[in-house]
This record gives sequence, C-alpha cells and structure tokens, in this order.
Amino acid sequence: MKLLNRTKMLIKASVVLAIALAFVMPVTAASSKTTVATILPQEPKNIFRNAEWIQQATNFPDASRGIDYISCVDENIVWAVGYDGISPTSPCQDFTKTIDGGTTWSPGLITAADGLKSCMIFALDADKAWVPMYAASGGVQGIYYTSDGGSTWVRQPTALFSDPASFPDCVHFWDANVGWCMGDPIGGYFEIYTTTDGGTTWTRIPQADIPNPLSGEWGVVGYYDVIGDTIWFGTNVGRVYKSIDKGYHWTVAQTTLTAYIKPTFKDADHGLVIDLNAAANALLAETSDGGATWATVSYSGTCYDTDMIYIPGTENMYISTGAATAKSGASYSLDGGHSWTDYAEQVGLQMMNLDFVAGKIGWAGAFNDAPEGGIWKHMPSETPKPALTISIVGGKGFTVTVTNIGEANATGVTCAITLEGGLFIKPKDFSGSQANLGVGQNFTIPGAPKGIGLGFITPIPTIKISVNCTEGIGATKSVPAKIFFSKITLQ
Repeated sequence: MKLLNRTKMLIKASVVLAIALAFVMPVTAASSKTTVATILPQEPKNIFRNAEWIQQATNFPDASRGIDYISCVDENIVWAVGYDGISPTSPCQDFTKTIDGGTTWSPGLITAADGLKSCMIFALDADKAWVPMYAASGGVQGIYYTSDGGSTWVRQPTALFSDPASFPDCVHFWDANVGWCMGDPIGGYFEIYTTTDGGTTWTRIPQADIPNPLSGEWGVVGYYDVIGDTIWFGTNVGRVYKSIDKGYHWTVAQTTLTAYIKPTFKDADHGLVIDLNAAANALLAETSDGGATWATVSYSGTCYDTDMIYIPGTENMYISTGAATAKSGASYSLDGGHSWTDYAEQVGLQMMNLDFVAGKIGWAGAFNDAPEGGIWKHMPSETPKPALTISIVGGKGFTVTVTNIGEANATGVTCAITLEGGLFIKPKDFSGSQANLGVGQNFTIPGAPKGIGLGFITPIPTIKISVNCTEGIGATKSVPAKIFFSKITLQ
C-alpha cells in the first residue's frame, strides 16, 4: 500500500475520498485510481487593475501541465516544476522559470533524467537549483542539480537514495554550499543527508541522531519549512520532525492530526500544520512553542486543503489553495488560521502549490491550456482595507478584545455581544464602539453577567460577538461558556 499512498501524494493537488484515491486533473484527464468529478475548464478571466491574483503563462508546449511545486528566490526569480495532468504518475521532467516576475516564463527539461519525475524544487538564484527526482518508470533517482539556469542537470551521487525502498522527499539550501535533503526511512531510520560543498559530497546523518519512525511512517514530498537554522518536516501519520542545527540532530512531536501534514511557520515558535489528506474540510493544528506541542484549530470560513503557506513579512497572514472537485479556489486568514475569507474571484478555479516572498508577492500553481495559463501570481491589493479580529478571555466576567490587523484604519467600529442560554443570566447584552481603530490597535469591551449556566437544565450559554465598521468589514465569533454566578469559564 505504500506505493499507492506515496504515488498519490506526489501530486500536490490530490484528493482523498475515504479510502479511494484520485488525482486532481484538468477535466479532460481520467484518473487511473478512481473516477471522480473534476473541474470544468474555465475561460481566461478578465484581469482588473485591482485584482490580487493575475494569470500568467508557464509556456509549456504541452497542455494540461500542472504546477506542483514552486520555489521563489525573490520577486523576480521563480522556478517551478510540473507534472502531466493527463497521466499524473507518468515520468515528467518539465520545469519553468522566470527572471522578470512572471512576465515571461521559460520552460525547460531536467536533462539526463529519463523515467524520473520531480518531487519538488529548491532554487538558490537564477542559475542554481536542486530537484529530488524519483523513479516513476526506471531511471536513477536522487538529487539533480543545475548551475547554468537549467540548461544542463547532473545527479549528485553521494545522496544515494539507491535502496529499492528509497524515496527522496525534500531538499533545501541556505547558500551555495550548505544544504540538507531527506527521504523515507531506509534501514530503520529516515534517509537524511547534509552537505557543505553544494552537494558534491552528501553525508548521511546517523541513526542515533534521528528519532525512529513509527511503523509505516514516511515523509511527504515537499512538506517542510525552514526558519533560520531550523527545519520542520511532516509525515504521513501527523508527526513533525524538527532540527535546530540545519539537519544534524532531530526531535519529533505528534500533532493533533493523524495523516499527511505540511508545516508552515511564521517564526521559530509559531506555525501551523495542515492535513493535506483531508477528505472533507481541511484540518489545522497550531503551535506556539516551535512544534513541541500542538492544538487543533477550530476555524471559521473556508480553508482549502491543497496547500497552505504563511505570507512572509505579515503580522499573521496565511493563504490556502484548493484544486479538488467542489473545493477549488483560494482563501486567506489574517489571524493565524482561525478565520478564513475566500478570494471571491478565484472560487471554482484550480489552484495548487504556493510560494511567497515578502510584500505579499507570490505564486500558485495551476494547469495550463497551452500556450495560455498555468500559474497564478498574487500581488498586494491596490486598495488596502482594515481587518478585524475578536478574542475573548473569561474569569470574573469576560473581556472581549477587537483588533485591527488589516492594512488601513477602521472607522465607526461597533461591537455587539449577546449571551444565549442559561438560567437567570443578567445582563445578556453588552456593546462597545471605537470611532477610529488604527492598524495594529485594539479596544476592549468588558462583560459582567451573573447567573447560572452549567448545561444541566438548559444548554451551556453561548457568547455571540459581532463586530462591524464603516468600511463594510466585519467579524463574528461564538464561544460556549459555563457561567456560575459571576465566574465565566470559556469552553
């Protein structure tokens, strides 16, 4: 079963329906595993001046090439690897690159890689990039490298990945010399290598420095993140491996999720994992201690489950994408994944792997209709808006905090709070307002209800909060809470 599961995860826009597996493909493609409804082709959308997503052409000569991994060097230099959307498990050596922010994409082939398929790509600059390649139909898998902008590629043989069960998953470089790569367990431990000479010499990390995998546990292609010297990679059983020294020593922690998870971190302490194996709604967990402990996120709105990423340089913004049937589009969260808002113009459009640089500039993979389309570029909105979030703490009464985490001031901000349920609870309504709420500012509304609401006779009370402002931006939050006289215990 590992081959089946591993293969399906090679397509970043995969769909899992219970135990049936199906690839995300253009409507013309047929799944080799399970027949499912797929997204109908869309006419090229109009690009408006203030649109945050614009369509670009990857320029692959063949239609239905999907972008399943993107590596942004900066706002101008971006590399991406593709796969065959008609036959997703077939060998494919396609890549494409831009050096002008996507105005022009130049496609190419990873040479000397017959029979292989790319897992992901890491690019250091316009010339140097590394790609883990696996044997889709013969060939010699491993780490392939270019130093001439993709004109020629060579396999770096000391990162072996030569066992019949080997499978390369990830590669990352901090500079032209120092790098790390990893693959599935071989000989009872993950196949992890480091290099200090650009990959000319890769050295495997000994078993004593890597926690043992669980039975049937393996890594997932491209499911990793790096902040400074710290690496996190996710596994197919909901665990996160972590190194704080560029891959030389490792720890592992179990998240609250139990399937294929991708980590994405804001800083060394705060990050999210998303279960990209979700059959229904995306599942999220968060950490505030670097991944030592995790808590499930109960969120509002639509979080898509094809990919998710933290947006560098923002206060707490994440973007998710979807490419599965009835789950295609993109959404964003400004509060660390707790509430999500659709990009209305992208709903129903297949969007896959993400990568971003500072300034809210990034790209999302798609399918091409040769020679048009194939990738989306995100640009910051030309009309900054406020964004309001709500938090609440209990105790002797409760305190609601409204914060503007957007990019513009909010005016005429009102907050209405209502308690529902419980016995003899008075007062039940509270409110507050702020004439002007600047970016990063907040205001609080205290509440001091009294009564009994423990859930024995009537349902546990719910504190319902609604916030609005003159600019038309709003937020809501509902929190169950036990009430015993003046003590409020949030549930």
